[in-house]
Amino acid sequence: MFAVLVGLLLVLAGPAGSARAAGGEGMDAFVAAYDLQSDGSMKVTETITWRFPTGQQQHGIFRNIVVRMGYDNQENRYRYFDLTDVAVSSPSGAPDTFRVIDNGAAKQIRIGSASEYTSGTQVYKVSYTLHNVLNPITADGKPATGTTPPATVELNYNVFGSNELTERDRVSVTVNAPAAATKVLCFSGPTGSTTECSSSPGDPSRFSAGPLASGDAMTVVASYPASAFGDVRPDVRNGGADSTVGSEAAPAVNAAAWIGGVGAPILALAVMGTLVWTRGRDERYAGLTPGLSPVPSAGGSGAGPDGPGGPGIVRGGSPTVAVQFQPPKGVQPGMVGTIIDETANPIDVSATVIDLAVRGFLRIEENEGGGMFSRTDWTLTRLDPPARERLLPYEQSLLDGIFSTRGDVVQLSELKNTFASTLKAIQRQMYQEVVTRGWFRSSPQTQRGAWQALGIVIAVLGGLLLFYGRPAISAILGGGFSGGVALGVGLLLAGVIVWVLGGRMAAKTAEGSAVLAQSLGFKEYLTTAEAGQIAFEEASNIFSRYLPYAVVFGVADRWARTFADVARAAEAANQPLLMPTWYVWSGTAFPDFTSIASGVESFSTTSTGTFTSTPGSSGSSGFGGGGFSGGGGGGSSSGSW
Repeated sequence: MFAVLVGLLLVLAGPAGSARAAGGEGMDAFVAAYDLQSDGSMKVTETITWRFPTGQQQHGIFRNIVVRMGYDNQENRYRYFDLTDVAVSSPSGAPDTFRVIDNGAAKQIRIGSASEYTSGTQVYKVSYTLHNVLNPITADGKPATGTTPPATVELNYNVFGSNELTERDRVSVTVNAPAAATKVLCFSGPTGSTTECSSSPGDPSRFSAGPLASGDAMTVVASYPASAFGDVRPDVRNGGADSTVGSEAAPAVNAAAWIGGVGAPILALAVMGTLVWTRGRDERYAGLTPGLSPVPSAGGSGAGPDGPGGPGIVRGGSPTVAVQFQPPKGVQPGMVGTIIDETANPIDVSATVIDLAVRGFLRIEENEGGGMFSRTDWTLTRLDPPARERLLPYEQSLLDGIFSTRGDVVQLSELKNTFASTLKAIQRQMYQEVVTRGWFRSSPQTQRGAWQALGIVIAVLGGLLLFYGRPAISAILGGGFSGGVALGVGLLLAGVIVWVLGGRMAAKTAEGSAVLAQSLGFKEYLTTAEAGQIAFEEASNIFSRYLPYAVVFGVADRWARTFADVARAAEAANQPLLMPTWYVWSGTAFPDFTSIASGVESFSTTSTGTFTSTPGSSGSSGFGGGGFSGGGGGGSSSGSW
């Protein structure tokens, strides 16, 4: 968060090197060498001179390297850049242990040690290999297919993406290749910028830029004769890949392997079934009406949940749902969505944006589209925060993330392909919030993830044994080892069992179950409320307050129809209802509650896709007027921790 706020202040201050506040964090220098290989891969060596904030100690830095991008705007297809051969050192002596972890569409190289600190200015040398980076290009600048041979091979790569919030004083990139580059280009600035930075062709080609402000991307483009490379093509994948497992008949059977193959899934089912029964079922307060929590006695002891006279705790059973006429006290829409399905979904984040608008932190305004009822975009305007309103950490991160580098007014479409990493951080904070509130003993995402990761490991071991280990064991045993098939299949099944049942290991505490019962009771009210139950003087406020919850529950249209009936009754009684001011409708007719709810639902659906989107890569040429900053493949961002 500190880095985001610093980046925002620096962008507002101006683009010169003097714009950075004294003692601020940033890169003094980023020097990269890209060694292109004939197979289309790229060996990368980065030398990063990092200046930590004055007077602060940090553990180290991280680099997010994009490895997965959309391809040609095709659904369920993506381009993949495999990341291998990672190595890290620090010539300046900073802690240089590292680990590589998944971070959405990127792989994060996290450098440093949680038990060590560093400060001042440090130098890090990071090397890795990215595969299938180069693009085969035809003579007319289009991606070469299997039937059309390439005329050139092109590097069109984002050195930095627009989600790089760290300021960089000086950036230098050298590209070595099997042949000299015939053409080069370099772009820097916000996504879509055609501002060129310094570039020179040859062997090697050289590119430089700086200073680069928070949010500035940088893309380098270099063209080479196709004859200097082999069969270069992008690695484009479907959302899932089918595989088949073969077997070979052999007379000798290894008894131990067969026993392991049959026993592995049985053991996995027995162990995981026991764990789900004893630890994976939700806790509940015994002897209390569902939805109620024990009230601590004076002094904080006695009949509270932990006191000697308090209710017991049991596991299992389904909650009895009673209608609740209000949402759980102090529970925001995003928290309701998280407790119901134990997942911080993007729709929960979208509903939080709507809730922040209802509470006065921002305004949502439709931009009129091409048709009478067509909505193409929304304008989000940050407002002065209401008095005495305190935002939760994930709400503050969401508000700051929307307006971090674009001032107080932003188009929803401007967040496309740049918000995914911010979304991940917000979701982590939402999981932490449910733990802080005592609804889970640890993050449900972590609980599920740890077991499901174990399932994947077991299944991968089974697959490796099937395809690679079995021939090796056969050679050791003198051939005739068919038990490897049984063991491999058994481990695959065991892995699937652990993965499936591991997804049920996120158990709520008794307090979490009470909040769940209240939330389901409130959903029941939203889906059954009648117009006659709602007083005219409270109607407008209730409509806005409860609409974000209706979005989470998926009943916004039902809630709107109820209020359409309320509005007609109020109009007949000469007490017309006031329309919400936090959402500005673009329709030509006077808005009603149905049109407001419809617009909010459309905003929620669109924003969910916008928040999760990542940049696409088509493999087309970056020359010929089509290049711009952030328009290549891959990309990276950085930070400290």
